[in-house]
Amino acid sequence: METGGCQNGPVTTTEPQAAYPPEAGAPPPVGHAGFGRPRRWIVALTVAWVVVLAAGIGWAVARGEPTAREQTTVAEAEPVVDRAVAEIATVASADGQAVASISGFQRVGDCSVTVLRPGERYQRIVTAVVSPGTEVALLDRVAARLPAAYGAMVRKGSLPRLTADAGFWVGITGSTLAPGVVRFVADTGDCRPAGDLTPAAPAAPADGDRSAAQAVVARLGVPAAQWRTHRAACAGGGWVTTVEAIGADGALPAPLDTALRNVGGPAVVATPELYAYRAGTTGMVVRVDADRIIITATTLCS
Repeated sequence: METGGCQNGPVTTTEPQAAYPPEAGAPPPVGHAGFGRPRRWIVALTVAWVVVLAAGIGWAVARGEPTAREQTTVAEAEPVVDRAVAEIATVASADGQAVASISGFQRVGDCSVTVLRPGERYQRIVTAVVSPGTEVALLDRVAARLPAAYGAMVRKGSLPRLTADAGFWVGITGSTLAPGVVRFVADTGDCRPAGDLTPAAPAAPADGDRSAAQAVVARLGVPAAQWRTHRAACAGGGWVTTVEAIGADGALPAPLDTALRNVGGPAVVATPELYAYRAGTTGMVVRVDADRIIITATTLCS
């Protein structure tokens, strides 16, 4: 008997598979438009930024200009600090409502440019005295009168503060130090190499004019333990010069508003511990600092 079509081994059949759509919400495969590749506008923006940055660095290198603070020195920043100090002292005193004096170029500490490169930080200070209660008004006037390039502004609130940028990474701040006393600081910034800080030959008299300060010393009967002279070159020529007489410790006279009444011109400020007036073109400030008297006589840019 014959049997039909019998084969040895398993028999497999292949049926067409149904094409099912991807589940809702499943991400498209990598390479799908819009996913897995940066968007074209992001790439274009990144390339444009790199080109602008490279062009800026190339321009600075070609002109020999630094592109960061640490590429400069304290010595190179000193003239910028001087100019800023001269500007501040001039505009603070412009309307006769304040009398200003300047400090020397003071080292305020060490720092590190890099792990292997030490650096330093310097600053100069302008001290301006006004009638107590008008300190913020002075900050506003100074901010309005400084060069527009400084971008000066005053932040109000419980601790009003002036900020500005004198260029070459030199920052300016201003704030109230005490009633009637406003301090402006021109600072070389976080850290720079020192550079050559050898003082140049003075282009102005080393001692300044002591006569106005000496008259106050004599009037108060306070011996001056130390004399100092500070100068800052003005952008348009001339100097801001402050002659400072520091009295001996513990030698305090009668209240200043009593001891100096009717001396010089009309008083700009007159309190027991702070007295300021003008003697011709010289701004005079007498103040109590701890247990000593400090007298400053300042002439502005000529």
